[in-house]
Amino acid sequence: MIIREMDFFDGASDEVENEIADVMEDESYNAGDLIIQEGDPADNFYILRNGALNVKVAGATKTTHVAIRPGKAVGWSSLAGRDVYTVSVLCAEPSRVWKINKDKLDRILRRCSAFGLLFYKRLAGLIGERFIRCYQELVKLKEEHG
Repeated sequence: MIIREMDFFDGASDEVENEIADVMEDESYNAGDLIIQEGDPADNFYILRNGALNVKVAGATKTTHVAIRPGKAVGWSSLAGRDVYTVSVLCAEPSRVWKINKDKLDRILRRCSAFGLLFYKRLAGLIGERFIRCYQELVKLKEEHG
């Protein structure tokens, strides 16, 4: 099944894989469609199946290309204890995503704690990577503008 091909779910047992598949919703969007609106309740986690997604941070004039290949995730703040989304996510082109409700996923991960630990370790890695990229961009801007 395709779930095991996604970094987040690699190593899931057949039982866990089936439970996750049962709570995933397949959604399609057109270019320019809004998937996540900053400030809305952070209820879902999204995994890109195909297409490309852009993120827009409040106050920014441009979007940032963040999900350009299948398996990349957005909306992870819903799994990191945030009540609302902190960015908006728009489709850069026609895209398909799997939408996973955070409460349903959390119930599965709590029941299967060994896999849950692995999942959240991967989530922490994703957050860390994005933090490092943001820090690098901040340093670059500071050096350019003195």
